[in-house]
Amino acid sequence: MAEPGPRLTPLPAAEWDERLRRVLEASPGGTEEPMHIFATLARSPELFRRWMGFGGALLYGSLPSRLSELVILRTAYRFDGRYEIEALGGDRATLDAVAWEPLERAALHAVDETRDDGAVTDATWAELASYLDDAGLIELLMLIAHYMMLTTVLRSLRMELEPRAEALAESVRGGPEA
Repeated sequence: MAEPGPRLTPLPAAEWDERLRRVLEASPGGTEEPMHIFATLARSPELFRRWMGFGGALLYGSLPSRLSELVILRTAYRFDGRYEIEALGGDRATLDAVAWEPLERAALHAVDETRDDGAVTDATWAELASYLDDAGLIELLMLIAHYMMLTTVLRSLRMELEPRAEALAESVRGGPEA
């Protein structure tokens, strides 16, 4: 049985404020095919404004960008988000078969442990702490938690992918099922 459509639809262009318009103009798809995540979450303008600041601080934080992207993709996979790639899918044995850098492996384990146990184990923490300072450790945990929250919100809203994103997702080997 197919799920019904989205619980909240993206705001129509006539209802976009200047902030949302600027965000969409700078996003993949632009205003021609606006990203549903932004046009939907902007239904709560003040929360949207604050979320954009928080999300941006994490996305462009002090962690290496490759590490952040790996953590985001693994978190999306483990918390049933629609975007994933094959190298970041599967169980821990599959994940560990890839030749990750030690910090990357520890960060990906932190995602799995958060999903499976609700917290990072002492062994993984010690490994992470050998590479990251206190601020980096906090940022990593906040990054995992943010994308865990985001995948849950998007799933609960039954947010649909834009046609462009759907086509891209279908083209990625191991990508999400429609």
